[in-house]
Amino acid sequence: MSAFLLHSHEPELQPLLENLRIPHGARLSAERKDTAYIIHWGAYHPNTGGTNPEALQPVKSILAALQPRRLSDTLRLHGIDCFLDEESQAEGEEIRWRHEFVVPVFDLQALTLFHRSSGVFYAGRRGAADASADPGGAGPGKPMTSRRETAYSEIGLEQRGFYAVRAIREAVKSIYALGLDYGVVRIGVRPAGTLAVRGVEPVPALTPRLAELFADAMNRFDERIGKLEAQPPAVAMLGADPEFLLLNAQGKVKFASAFVDKDGPFGCDAIVLPSRRKVYPLAELRPAPSTDVRKLVVHLHRTLQLAAKRITDPELAWVAGGMPVRGFPLGGHIHFSGVELDVRLLRALDNYLALPLTLVEGETTAARKPQYGFLGDFRRQRHGGFEYRVLPSWMVSPSVAKGVLALAKLIAEHYAQLKQRPLSEPEVVKAYYRGDKARIRPLVPGLWRDMEKLPGYAEHESYLLPLWRMMLQMKAWNEREDIRPKWKITTRS
Repeated sequence: MSAFLLHSHEPELQPLLENLRIPHGARLSAERKDTAYIIHWGAYHPNTGGTNPEALQPVKSILAALQPRRLSDTLRLHGIDCFLDEESQAEGEEIRWRHEFVVPVFDLQALTLFHRSSGVFYAGRRGAADASADPGGAGPGKPMTSRRETAYSEIGLEQRGFYAVRAIREAVKSIYALGLDYGVVRIGVRPAGTLAVRGVEPVPALTPRLAELFADAMNRFDERIGKLEAQPPAVAMLGADPEFLLLNAQGKVKFASAFVDKDGPFGCDAIVLPSRRKVYPLAELRPAPSTDVRKLVVHLHRTLQLAAKRITDPELAWVAGGMPVRGFPLGGHIHFSGVELDVRLLRALDNYLALPLTLVEGETTAARKPQYGFLGDFRRQRHGGFEYRVLPSWMVSPSVAKGVLALAKLIAEHYAQLKQRPLSEPEVVKAYYRGDKARIRPLVPGLWRDMEKLPGYAEHESYLLPLWRMMLQMKAWNEREDIRPKWKITTRS
């Protein structure tokens, strides 16, 4: 399979085409239709047909992002602060932005960073010779070159200050939330230090620099999918760092930092208070990773036994889930290596793991969303893998933990065969964030049938079936129930 850029001969696209090494055109030949990995550009051509659904930048998502109201509603649904130019004009409100960033994004990565400031920005600049003419300006669907203000400087990705890092994160998150695979995002930093999305271009207005950046990204994408096809099937190594809380008899949180240090196979993790001060109330398990789900569960149990030796108060209850105590969100992050982070993999994890898991979540689990547990939440790791951060703490029981890890393993190794995307529908996204099980339940059997067809399903069936039965029954876990009895853990003083 090779990439193909499908466009409508837009005149402004010519600078990009001059730098492009992949085939392109306004029509796919019959033989290429089922073999090309299509990249859509613009919304003025029909969506691709054929039996191959692989495509970047679905036309439906482009059209939705071009509508200011739908754009802002979608971003806010995912917990993304936005203040679009149309909104500021309608409200007659002018904000003097402390910093402004323009972030071109392609396939979950920022390509570079453009910046302008009303104050001092503590990061390296490339100088006037490398500055963009002005890649930032208007709102959704309008060229970001329309405003004649101080030009943006390209500061790149090497020297990133505090606000630059946050702007990149919000830009990548915004593109993913909108169902897009690339685009240009404009981010503003208010005088108080909060960030807001000010505009998104699903069809970027191309300056010479942006044309060069997007062409290079598409060329690299083509090279990557070619290499992936030539490689043997991936074997995913999984790790995890699920969290739990310690509660006394009155239901109050006892900080894990009273018993354990931050580091090690059993440690504590932080939450950040509104004052930005860190405290360490969360207990966190960090089992040794493995390519074998059974071994990972054994390692997980060993870290629980280690925790039992460190936590010297046997009267404390150990509770997991999403938010057993208000203000203390818990995560069940899963680490992947041996498989490359890909937008298809991320969407498969959201649709085939995070979405069905809502059927067994407790009543208080949804309280962590969307600030935590927002769809597509990931973090790249220095070792080359990545961390999937969407799930609540699935340590509520061994049956749930085994099923979740087995699903994660199957999805990571066979995501190219998992094509359904119910989360592309706004109503399903709303149901996910609300924990609306009645809306989600009819979708899950079809997703599960896809899983049953995968080569590794039979190997993991003993772990998967108990979770599947819980999903069908919508059997919710209890976030205030002590997890130790189910895991057969005894705490001694």
